[in-house]
Amino acid sequence: MNNARTFNQEQNKLFEKELKNLTRKIRWLAWYRLAVFIALFFPFSFLGLSWVAGVLTLGLLVLFFFLIKVNLRLDRQRKKCAVLKQLTEDELLAHDHSFLHFKNGAEFLDTNHFFSYDLDLFGDGSLYQYLNRTSTIGGAKKLASWFIKSSTNKEEIESRQQAVRELSEKREWRLQFLAEGKLFEETEALSREITGWSETEFNLRSPEITKWIIRLIPALTLLAIIPAVLGFSNTYLVLAIFAQWLMMYFYRKRIVYYFGFFGRKSRLLSKYMLLLEQVEQQDFQSAYLRNLQQAIKHPSAGHTFGQLKKRVEEFEYRQNLLVGSVLNSFLLWDIRCVFQLWRWHRENHRSLVKWIDVVAEVDALISLANYADNHPDFVYPLINNNDFIFDAKELGHPLIRQEKRVCNDFGIEGWSKVMIVTGANMAGKSTFLRTLGVNLLLAQSGAPVCAQNMTVTPIDLYTNMRTTDSLLKDESYFFAELKRIKGVLDRLQNGDRIFVILDEMLKGTNSVDKLNGSKELIRKLVQYQSVSLIATHDLKLSEMQEEFPQQVFNKCFEIRIENDELVFDYKLSDGFTKTMNATFLMKKMGII
Repeated sequence: MNNARTFNQEQNKLFEKELKNLTRKIRWLAWYRLAVFIALFFPFSFLGLSWVAGVLTLGLLVLFFFLIKVNLRLDRQRKKCAVLKQLTEDELLAHDHSFLHFKNGAEFLDTNHFFSYDLDLFGDGSLYQYLNRTSTIGGAKKLASWFIKSSTNKEEIESRQQAVRELSEKREWRLQFLAEGKLFEETEALSREITGWSETEFNLRSPEITKWIIRLIPALTLLAIIPAVLGFSNTYLVLAIFAQWLMMYFYRKRIVYYFGFFGRKSRLLSKYMLLLEQVEQQDFQSAYLRNLQQAIKHPSAGHTFGQLKKRVEEFEYRQNLLVGSVLNSFLLWDIRCVFQLWRWHRENHRSLVKWIDVVAEVDALISLANYADNHPDFVYPLINNNDFIFDAKELGHPLIRQEKRVCNDFGIEGWSKVMIVTGANMAGKSTFLRTLGVNLLLAQSGAPVCAQNMTVTPIDLYTNMRTTDSLLKDESYFFAELKRIKGVLDRLQNGDRIFVILDEMLKGTNSVDKLNGSKELIRKLVQYQSVSLIATHDLKLSEMQEEFPQQVFNKCFEIRIENDELVFDYKLSDGFTKTMNATFLMKKMGII
């Protein structure tokens, strides 16, 4: 099989060729329509008021509307082809490590979250932006939720891995799904409104009476046309039309209320109908995807959504003043639409959220599958369910270019363990901590990780790397940091199992206080079922290994000075660092 880059290159060329072909067809079709429209005036002009002229005109009129229908179909194909072409172009940029054109999930940024702000999960250049290919609002939220609150359930993670692995092999299907989703860009307000339909109760006064009204009055109106056409009397037809508009007056508030909920949403409903149909019709093998599929198959969510789309489209006819007036004069159209929407909602509204959630889940899985397809060298980690283990070979940060990425082996087993990581400025400590956190979240979301192999026990994550002070809350940096540390200790005291990552603890106080406070915190951490990584410049902290030889151990990032230049290898090694570089750099830059 071709790699993902080759696939996107080939598809992009095909879509470019098809787009030109469709554009040419639509251009010619416009000329054909114009010619037929002009020809409509010829029969009566040359043949007079004869039946032959009438038949020819009718035939040309049918042809004209047929050409309009063909044009609408071709125009949709052209728009979809343009979207497909853009999707492949975007993906080709991603293959070159250019991904800032994807949505960055800035709406999910939360500086107070346990770890997402520290690990650059959202915003420009974030992990979310790197992975995100979602085409629905729900899918974007679902993907974010898997990072914000990653699963710690072994069975769920492994079943999601199977789903991601299967979807990673369905390139064409993923592309078609995303194209259908991108054809109509929903807004947050529209998404919120359509999901809100499930919780809304729609009332209709006397539905049985309404059902008979929309049957009986239009039937009598159509019968009243007969004497009017035959020239006997127009009275019955006038009375029947008056009765229709009288009923419209009585139902006016209900009509406006229903149109406020359902009107102008046919394109959004069409989008979800097509996405549901794609999920229904695909042959899935993994249990995770088959369960999602079963949730929308009986009854068919795509078919049922299609019914709603049709009802809403019919209701939107009222926006055309001429068409709406005719339909309401003869068929009680708006009242009929209100009744049909009420009946559909009563039968199906409780399933709406479930169906939309299935689309969101598949949409989010596609992002993970696309990431897996783009990185065939990444591996699905083994998920352990016993005592804690985090063992990885050649672990790297997925956002760093492969040619620049430095990978490290990492291993830690058992609870109540603390790894102290020392190193000079710019030696790689913070990047290493983020590498561990990001790969842990990827593992627990069901995605591959940037490693040669990896085994991990699912666990909650807690970091303190970028604490910010708050003028609004009148909080100092130091107090904000203490609050975060107290938060993790409270959870540990309540029995939670947590992977704790701390970068330079207690930065907001003096060196003596900082050292004493850090030592006391480590003494606390080794009492609980936690695993902690602490990066520090304070070499005195490495002495804690002597106090807790079975629980505390030292690792470091060393640097070298060669030919009056700093050399960084970014490799993790045993022990604590012997070299610092602050004074060297200040002299080098002429500061001191």
